[in-house]
Amino acid sequence: MRAAVPPPTVLACAVDPQSWDLDEGSYRAGVDAQAECFRCPRLADCRKELSSMVAADTPPRSMIWAGVPFSHRGRPITSDVVWRSYYRRVDGHRGTSRGTAA
Repeated sequence: MRAAVPPPTVLACAVDPQSWDLDEGSYRAGVDAQAECFRCPRLADCRKELSSMVAADTPPRSMIWAGVPFSHRGRPITSDVVWRSYYRRVDGHRGTSRGTAA
């Protein structure tokens, strides 16, 4: 008799990666993504991966990893005020149309 193999876990970050991307998502989507991380069965593994990435000086950039938002410079965003400001700045860059040089 073979042991039953559990079905693969579908990770929310794999289904909707834009919500974890600070350049693509919104503040609300980011907060929801962070909450999904904290409920995820893989959180401990993601935290180990994150530690390895930071130790190798290759942190995530402009994304949420293991529930931690990171700026485009790879620095953790440690407060809600800074996180909101980051999204406003990114939204401003997305909405700016650039002219052509004369």
